[in-house]
Amino acid sequence: MRLLYTSLIACSVLLLHYMDNPGFFKRMWDSARARGSELMERKEVRIEGLRVLSRTEVERVLPFGRSVVWWHVNGTDIQSKVEESPWIEEASLQSCPEGTFRAWGCFVLSIKERTPKFIGLVDNERWIISSDGSFIMPSGGPLYGLTAETVSHLVVVEGLASRAHSPDIVRSQLALAADSIDTLERTVSRNARSVRFEGRGDFSVVFEGVPFPVVFSASPDAPVPLAEQGQRLVALLSTLRDRFNDVARIDLAFARVGVVKFKSEEPQASSPSKPTAPKKS
Repeated sequence: MRLLYTSLIACSVLLLHYMDNPGFFKRMWDSARARGSELMERKEVRIEGLRVLSRTEVERVLPFGRSVVWWHVNGTDIQSKVEESPWIEEASLQSCPEGTFRAWGCFVLSIKERTPKFIGLVDNERWIISSDGSFIMPSGGPLYGLTAETVSHLVVVEGLASRAHSPDIVRSQLALAADSIDTLERTVSRNARSVRFEGRGDFSVVFEGVPFPVVFSASPDAPVPLAEQGQRLVALLSTLRDRFNDVARIDLAFARVGVVKFKSEEPQASSPSKPTAPKKS
């Protein structure tokens, strides 16, 4: 009973105070409501991992109009929406690490951007393509954080199938290009400048400092592994170092020889271990 009487007295006192100064209670209520609304709506979003994209590009798709509770419940949906950007390979949304209460409205959005690797002509439109074979954007559009110099160092890909009619073939071609270029650049110790699909599993590569294409085979039934073909090229380049301008093409897609074709001569076969010296003209 004592508790009941105490509660009744307290309510009576509050009622008297309210009747005497209703404006004060209204201000208190408005302040509490504003604080509650701020707690539910105010968000701090930290975006990490951006190298090319601007923060504005990412914020454009974030649902800032949703409540903090909605963000905590629907983090996966936010990540999926961010990953719709062709520039973004992966996104992860977590609460800030400051602790439960302080991190209530604070979020960390970690971004993994795709790395531009190729520039290729597909269906009469030139595209910037990532190292995982994803089409990022047309090269004629805005380059965001990419510089013209960066674009000029992308590997040019030619001979791609139609993306509209054969998307699976395009994906397999780009996957082959990415894997093959990585293997060859390590083996030959030269950066690739362009790659062209020749058909039947063969493709040609032009390397930095080498003014002619080199044909390789990466088909499953290739007679020689790609790394060994790269080693053959290293031996041939050493032998031909003084006659680069005379060479039209080297073809390494053979079981036991590499074929060197000179601009004014018939093709000549070279042993992979002891390349035949080119004829003197």
